[in-house]
Amino acid sequence: MPVKGQDNWSLRRFSSAEDLKMAWPETGREDDFWISPETLAFQFNQPQGLGTEAILLHNTLDDRLILLTAQTFYFNAAGQVSNSAKGDTSSYDFRRRLLSPFSFKVLCLGQFLTSGPFAQDGLQRLSAPEAAELLPAVAATLTSCHPSYVAVLIKDLYPLLHPATRELKAKKFHLLPADPVMELRLEKSWETMDDYLASLTSKYRVRYRRARSKFTGISRRRLSPQDVVFWRDRMYNLYRSTSSGADFNAAHLTPEYFPWLSRVRSQQKKRTLQAELISDSPFAVVKPPEFDASGNLLFGYFNSKGEMIGFTSAIPNGHVMHAHYLGIEDSYKHSHHLYHNMLFDLLEDAIVGGFDKLDYGRTALEIKSSLGATPVDYACLIMARPWLINGLIPLFTPAVYKAPKWTPRNPFRQNT
Repeated sequence: MPVKGQDNWSLRRFSSAEDLKMAWPETGREDDFWISPETLAFQFNQPQGLGTEAILLHNTLDDRLILLTAQTFYFNAAGQVSNSAKGDTSSYDFRRRLLSPFSFKVLCLGQFLTSGPFAQDGLQRLSAPEAAELLPAVAATLTSCHPSYVAVLIKDLYPLLHPATRELKAKKFHLLPADPVMELRLEKSWETMDDYLASLTSKYRVRYRRARSKFTGISRRRLSPQDVVFWRDRMYNLYRSTSSGADFNAAHLTPEYFPWLSRVRSQQKKRTLQAELISDSPFAVVKPPEFDASGNLLFGYFNSKGEMIGFTSAIPNGHVMHAHYLGIEDSYKHSHHLYHNMLFDLLEDAIVGGFDKLDYGRTALEIKSSLGATPVDYACLIMARPWLINGLIPLFTPAVYKAPKWTPRNPFRQNT
């Protein structure tokens, strides 16, 4: 269909695996897991409680192609934002109470299952003014097919300080408070965890050893697709228990999400993991199977009785490793420093896997910064379709959610 007000742009919607096989183009980026046909086809089944479409934009003049993900969700302040995450309000704040009974249908250009600009390809071919014209026009074209949409959200398509973000704000989009994405750049000199530890100050090396010393009696092992099917319900309950404490939660995974994640193909890692030869020895030291370059990384944590007390998932995506959903038995969180040790394990996997960057996501900002992750801000921009409601967004937003204050840490020695 033609894009409203954009004479040279057409739009094609994909909502089935058959459509993707027929006409979804190859991407131009190495880290394309989130816009790959396999991932999108599964998301069409709403494994996260969100309607998903794949959008292909084509410029008829110069043949530029842009790939986008569009998702539909219903925003409810009472059900999706924790009360502890609200801003400075009175105990009886009419703004939050007024919103609580309502649910608003929202179109999202972006992706709720990942943070950062991974749910698109081709936006780099647009100037900032052109993007600020095209993206709202795409949203208007899609929402005109379903007038029940109340608002449009543009999520993580651009960094916070990008000129396109400024241009969209000038078009009456409002910037929403959002936690930064915590990214840890991996030094080329880090080939093992010992190399990483050598770059830390003594204070943070002591913290690492203290966390590891608490791990006695806990084992970690790679989960095969068959293992994930066996442990599916336990993993789902652990995920639900952990995610219920989040400040904001729009996606609600179904029990089938983790079995799918364990079997879907992953993007090839940047460096193929091979056997390493020990000097003066005829034998090869082979990397354990958990660092196999094929498949996503799901690990279970088990106590001495063989009971699963936690799990992590990670997605190799080109040069990036995404730390994904996890679940923790709460009683082990402090006694065994389970969460802290999970973060260290994910880091070690990323180092041994030869990735350039570990994407830790948008939670637990301070503890992740203590491992060396730094904040990167991406823009979440919203516009309500009714002009009156759109004008009220800056008034209501502080009562609904306020990004928490936190203290950045730097664990590295000065010469690192």
